[in-house]
Amino acid sequence: MVLDGPVSRQLPTESDESGPVRQEFLAPKPGSAEWWTQRDATDAKRRPRSGGLTTARIIEAALEILRDGGLEALTVRALAERFETSNASLYRHFASRDELIALIGDHVMGEVRLDRTGRGWRADVEALMSEMRRVILGQPLPSSAARRMSAYGPNMLRIVDAALGLFLEAGLPNDEAARTTISMINFVAGSADIDRSAAGRGPRGDTGSAGFDRLLDRLPADRFQALRAAGHAYTSAPVDDVFAHGLAIFLDGVTSQLAATGR
Repeated sequence: MVLDGPVSRQLPTESDESGPVRQEFLAPKPGSAEWWTQRDATDAKRRPRSGGLTTARIIEAALEILRDGGLEALTVRALAERFETSNASLYRHFASRDELIALIGDHVMGEVRLDRTGRGWRADVEALMSEMRRVILGQPLPSSAARRMSAYGPNMLRIVDAALGLFLEAGLPNDEAARTTISMINFVAGSADIDRSAAGRGPRGDTGSAGFDRLLDRLPADRFQALRAAGHAYTSAPVDDVFAHGLAIFLDGVTSQLAATGR
């Protein structure tokens, strides 16, 4: 059985003229700030037994299943078999498939190193963006699953806090530092998602570009002049070079913004 769907909780029953009325509300969306707040409060009350089942152990087992068989293989039954326990034991730690994915996604982002380079804010941001990309490219969750989650877990928040801190130290005001941090995360996550997909580039360029010259030859000669001039560079650019170029353009923009404001 695969867990999915939102979890509803019941409020106490009230009465009106027609009789009892049962009220229900949806639990916070997994990955949201409210959801993480509730998890933190619940975890603080837990008294795990020595050697007993823990959320950390469940996540590690889930990661092994993901790496071996992908998302389809990640079921409650598969996890329960790993621990030789019942499904109910696992439900004490997460209530839905989306909750488990949120936990896994944030756990993976804990691998991002927040090392300072000693060479100033720009080198530090470049190192942080490269680290984020490295971790996202290597994580076992498919992009489609990771994109459904809000990113308010403790490991992702430490990355956001680090980026905000670097842009504030560079001299950006609060609102500009916030927008720049959002743009940074969108650029890194978006480019990494594309690179992980079947349409992503490889070390020798676009993986679907075989026959590109023949394709252009079959199109009207008075069209696509820019591609005829620079198409080879477009199709052959290696994936790492493309990311490095985009990173440089991003940081050049931040540097120009700081210079324009005299910071």
